[in-house]
Amino acid sequence: MLVKRPGWVPFLTCKCPKCATGRVFNNRLISVKFAQTRYSCPSCSFSFEPEPGFFYGAMYFSYALMVGLIVTCCIIFYGIGKFDYAIVGIPIAIVIMVPLIFRYSRMMMLYIVYPLMYKDKFYGKP
Repeated sequence: MLVKRPGWVPFLTCKCPKCATGRVFNNRLISVKFAQTRYSCPSCSFSFEPEPGFFYGAMYFSYALMVGLIVTCCIIFYGIGKFDYAIVGIPIAIVIMVPLIFRYSRMMMLYIVYPLMYKDKFYGKP
């Protein structure tokens, strides 16, 4: 049985992976409390955390995104001939990107890992 999954737009706008309408996070990205994740979808009541500690796996996605950011910054600074400024520019880029990396690592957990590990909770029991 093939189930249609939401596309890129709900992922990028941090919407529910099941119904693609409910917001995953309580607050806006530019906020002190950018990290607060809802327990369930306000639209379809889909539980975002199937078990305690589910989002600990997001640290691996966060690490991969952070390494990608650092490598990209190094290539950019080297390409423009200002690699000496990388020691200041890369930490600034990291501080600016922390809310995005945090959110999208959690979204990757919801969109990639959740359907693979918890098929019965995600797709429903056959």
